[in-house]
Amino acid sequence: MYHFVFPFSVIDKQQQAMIELLREAVAIKSVSSSPEARGEVVRMVNWMKEKLEKEGATCDLKELGEQTLLSGAKLKLPPVLLGRLGDDPNKKTVLIYGHLDVQPANKIDGKLYGRGATDDKGPVMGWLNAIRAYKEAGIPLPVNLKVGAT
Repeated sequence: MYHFVFPFSVIDKQQQAMIELLREAVAIKSVSSSPEARGEVVRMVNWMKEKLEKEGATCDLKELGEQTLLSGAKLKLPPVLLGRLGDDPNKKTVLIYGHLDVQPANKIDGKLYGRGATDDKGPVMGWLNAIRAYKEAGIPLPVNLKVGAT
């Protein structure tokens, strides 16, 4: 039976770095509903790919084709990010899926909030921070991971 160990001490030490990672992600204006921002959506996918590869993941970007706009114009869809970390046949495999695009920001009570902080960049960064914490603590991940992000 596997005993789950989580590196809480690393999380305590790295809290500010984890907040900074989320700040970086939220700062990328990956608004998928805006054709003008399509490049930022692609930038966000590439940013995440780079972060996962830095943690030892093997990643690929897969093209998804085109989107036809209401005007009839064609727009290339952003790629999907597929990643893998670990391939131990004795471990279970967990799929992490999240989206990296956001919707346009609106003012609420005169304030703007970071788009994607909770939907869905925040949860995706939570997974990335957990991977980093295990790595920094020298504790092997208890599972193999597969990642899908759009």
